[in-house]
Amino acid sequence: MSITLVGYPVSPFVRKVRVVLEQKGIGYTLDPAVPYIERQKVLAVNPAGTVPVLLPGDGLAPVTESADIAAWAEQSVPLPVLIPPQPELRQRALQIQQFADSQMAQVFGGMMFGQRIVVPYYFGKAGGKEDMVEHAMTVLVPQLLDALAEFLADAHYAAGTFSVADIALSSWLRGAELAGFALDDARWPSIRSWLDRCYAQPGYARVIADEEQLEVVRWARSRYEGAA
Repeated sequence: MSITLVGYPVSPFVRKVRVVLEQKGIGYTLDPAVPYIERQKVLAVNPAGTVPVLLPGDGLAPVTESADIAAWAEQSVPLPVLIPPQPELRQRALQIQQFADSQMAQVFGGMMFGQRIVVPYYFGKAGGKEDMVEHAMTVLVPQLLDALAEFLADAHYAAGTFSVADIALSSWLRGAELAGFALDDARWPSIRSWLDRCYAQPGYARVIADEEQLEVVRWARSRYEGAA
């Protein structure tokens, strides 16, 4: 089976799927298509025009939502478990994933990553809406992180063991970090410890190492180093 993942690597949704595939040991070829500048190419595999898109091969239909791709991977390769089989933990993991894919995506994604990475780098504009970024970083993000810290407490992971819940949440935090957001370790030590555990997972570490070689990441580091 020849599997292709369509989507630009620094997309938090694409990152989530890559970590899942890497953790599962599922081989794939990454087609780093950017929907903003390669729209027709993406539309050819997903009429919604969004990424990631998984092409499973063997004549199978594309899988076009990150949560559905994670579920596909779990069904295809059961171990290591990333969606807990226990009903309560499974519900918890999937609910957290949905929270990350919606509320965190709105703040960390559209209001931060979108304005500071997508708009200037991929659309070629001078910059995004910095007033929106400022509001997100100073008002909305602290509220979300306070809630996340309370939720995590002293737990190693969000739903018992390392799961799609942790991958989905942490992917947005990494996207924000690329956009110049620096986590206050003194204020949120439990989040820092949790993030370090997530990033140390073998599949996650491979994805991060690969991202660090990208031109867009080097551009972001130089542009936002020291930015609030």
